[in-house]
Amino acid sequence: MRIVITEPAWESFDQAVGFLQAQWSDKVIDRIVARIWESIGLLAVHPHGGQVEEDLAYLSKGHRRTVVGHFEIIYYVEGDVVYVTDIFDSRQDPGKMKG
Repeated sequence: MRIVITEPAWESFDQAVGFLQAQWSDKVIDRIVARIWESIGLLAVHPHGGQVEEDLAYLSKGHRRTVVGHFEIIYYVEGDVVYVTDIFDSRQDPGKMKG
């Protein structure tokens, strides 16, 4: 499986990391980021391992989520591609979730 990270996912991820930089050390942030990328890498092997994301069911793409600490990785599978559509700190408003 190939993994594609969408532009909105990159934007959400950048915003979340920027928020963390005001609170935590670079070392802690580096560990969190490494765990996020490790989890994204595992999606290539286990693309249907995440929990179904009911809040995005209206899009009819079969969105799923996987959780890494306070971060959620939102994705869907189409053919042999895993599309990551959002990477965000789950402490934020879930209404901002991007599908």
